[in-house]
Amino acid sequence: MRRFVNRRLFSITRLGLSLMLATSACASLRRGDVLDDTDIVTVNVINHHQLNVTVFNIASGRRDRLGEVTAAASSSFKVHLRRLANREMQLLADPVGSSRTTRTELLRVDAGDTVSWILETDLARSHVEIH
Repeated sequence: MRRFVNRRLFSITRLGLSLMLATSACASLRRGDVLDDTDIVTVNVINHHQLNVTVFNIASGRRDRLGEVTAAASSSFKVHLRRLANREMQLLADPVGSSRTTRTELLRVDAGDTVSWILETDLARSHVEIH
C-alpha cells in the first residue's frame, strides 16, 4: 500500500511541475510579443463595396490573410514589419461570392505607418494612402 501511495505522490508531483513549466514558458512568450510592438504597420480598410471583402497581404508570392471587412464598414489590421520582405506590401481585396478582385501597387512602408485603403463600389476605382 505504501508503495502505491509513493508512486501516486510522485506522479502528482511530476504533473504539477510539468504544468508549472508549461505555464511559465507561455507567460514568457506573451511578454515577448507585448514588448515587440515597435515594428507595426496599421492597415485601415474602408469598404464601400456591397459585399464583404477578405483582405490579404501578398508576400513572396503567397497570400497572408489579414481579415475580413463587412460590406459598407471599415476595419483595422496590424502587420509586423518582420513579416514583410524589404518593408514592402501589396494588398489584395477578394469580395466574398465574387470572382473579381483588386490589389494595390507595391507599397513601401515603415514602422508606425498607417495604410488607408478605400474600396469603392467599383473596385477598379479604389485607392490607397500612406500616412
